[in-house]
Amino acid sequence: MSTLTRKEIEQRLTARDESRLIVSPLLSPDQVRDMSIDLRIGNQFIIFRRHIQGEMNPFKISRQKLHLFQERRIVPFRSSFVLHPGVLALAATFEYIRLPNDVEGQVEGRSSWARLGLQIATATCVEPGFSGVITLELSNVGNMPLPIYPGVRVSQMILRTMSSPIQSAYGGAHKYHYAIGPQFSRLDTDTEAFID
Repeated sequence: MSTLTRKEIEQRLTARDESRLIVSPLLSPDQVRDMSIDLRIGNQFIIFRRHIQGEMNPFKISRQKLHLFQERRIVPFRSSFVLHPGVLALAATFEYIRLPNDVEGQVEGRSSWARLGLQIATATCVEPGFSGVITLELSNVGNMPLPIYPGVRVSQMILRTMSSPIQSAYGGAHKYHYAIGPQFSRLDTDTEAFID
């Protein structure tokens, strides 16, 4: 694998064949960095309700009952979502992403936000062929509440080429394909889900 440089990212963004990378909308050319693309945060958040239901066993809850534990909130642009210390929330990238079959992505938090206590994670790897917005797991590990404004750059995606294209790239029956907002966990669909 090799990491794509700014020039290679720009070439992929304008390609007219299957090698095309889609990141839409790119609101500023400054989002394309020397070896990554800065990603903005969208305006949808999933928050966890405080201990009103007891334990949250993902193998025993149907997705239809997730609203007992989590709720979706939409925050208007120019307003903020306040992430309190010790709280986990889900958000998604503002940009819709489509990776070609020979590129994988890794999304990481920007260091400027990390220095304020904001940790951002994804499932580490965004697989070749993925299409949709990327769900971000946000945690405030600092000791002060952090206002997060929809539309600001909070993460970056590093892109790497595969040694050869994936034949059956991410798609079809995958859990989170074509997402248009942050996605609730679908752990209950795993084959090793231990349900009594």
